[in-house]
Amino acid sequence: MRAVLLDIGGVLELTPPTHWAEKWEARLGLNAGGLRQIVSPIWQPGRTGAASLADIERHTAEALGIGAADSDELWDDMWAWYVGTLNHELLDYLVSLRPRYQLAILS
Repeated sequence: MRAVLLDIGGVLELTPPTHWAEKWEARLGLNAGGLRQIVSPIWQPGRTGAASLADIERHTAEALGIGAADSDELWDDMWAWYVGTLNHELLDYLVSLRPRYQLAILS
């Protein structure tokens, strides 16, 4: 078998630093690391499916004392960092390898 195995984060998706957390810490008057300290226990159940995204978003907004518009902006910033952008150049190359190679993604 001939195959290409690649990672998603930092390879197939580009995730340059966006400093979104620092932006929100400054905006909310929090110390460095304060945002993570507040949201980590709220976000933890989402890692295992024990809480819905809607619940996590609501609890995050409540804990930070922000309204819907600010909450939407915070989540947009976070997802832009977390998801990143597709590495189109690499994707085009990988597509050119098919069908000679099987492709697999490891995350």
